[in-house]
Amino acid sequence: MTAPTELSLPDAASISVVVPTFNDVGRIGDALTSIVQQTVPPAEIVVCDDGSDDGTEQFVHEFAARSERGTAIRYLRLPGHAGVVAARNEGIAAARGEWIAECDSDDVWAPTKLQRQLEFLAAWRGQRIALLGTHGYNMNDAKKVISPAVMGPTSEDDYNELRRTGGLFFVIHSSVLFPRKDYLAAGRYSTEYGAADEFDFFGRMAEQGVVVNVPEPLVYYRKRAGSMQLDLFWDKQQGAWRVAENQRRRLRGEDPISAQEFAAQLASAPALERLRRRKLAAGMYYYRMGAAQVVNGRRVRGGAALLLASVMDGARLRAGVRNAVRARRSRG
Repeated sequence: MTAPTELSLPDAASISVVVPTFNDVGRIGDALTSIVQQTVPPAEIVVCDDGSDDGTEQFVHEFAARSERGTAIRYLRLPGHAGVVAARNEGIAAARGEWIAECDSDDVWAPTKLQRQLEFLAAWRGQRIALLGTHGYNMNDAKKVISPAVMGPTSEDDYNELRRTGGLFFVIHSSVLFPRKDYLAAGRYSTEYGAADEFDFFGRMAEQGVVVNVPEPLVYYRKRAGSMQLDLFWDKQQGAWRVAENQRRRLRGEDPISAQEFAAQLASAPALERLRRRKLAAGMYYYRMGAAQVVNGRRVRGGAALLLASVMDGARLRAGVRNAVRARRSRG
């Protein structure tokens, strides 16, 4: 890890929120409303539009004109459709804050999200934090909570263990808050790992300082068919495997492996290992697809996908059902 540089703790005036979006005019209003209604609202929101053709630009301008809160809302449009990595990087480049928060346009923040992150940072006494996320809830397209979204390190010990073993850092992307200095030192977002760009970015941020989560549900992560998580699942899965492999190689002092080399490595693995890896990945895909369909009212199609998931990875399906039952009971 590089030697930490001193940074002042963030306050509302130092935070810019970047909202990347593409053809999501029906949902972005929920995200923007949740940001401007924070108990500690940020200084500005930068909406970075990756070439939408669904009226997003007009909607954002009208939303900004209607907003009676003190948060400035700026709209930035990319030429063409360059992808979410470009939208994140361009949005951050245009932002004015020393600290950057992100919220995808189909997700929603709890009202105290930023307040609790600022309180967590103020109370922190360990190594300097480079990226702070939070836990959250999974919700359907109608914004009904369906299960907890609990993942990633929540202590300095967790962070140190992941660094020691080369494990992946899991953070809900719409929960992140980080200093611009660390983002630049880490080399910004990259397309090197395809749809697994966040695993790569979080791992590089972990070299700047601690990556950790506030262990409280402070964001609502939308589960829906047609989301990037599902549309780019296979690309993201292989990218995540390569991120993990290269983090282990770094620990051994070895050079990183390229996408072509990694694909060849996967193809040359023993048949049973290839089958097991593919089976577990397919189980995860059908579980996510089925769950997204069921919670959004498409029960027949979703049930068929969940049946496939039970064959491929029954343990994952059972764990998902337990989480959903717990969430329902906790809400009474």
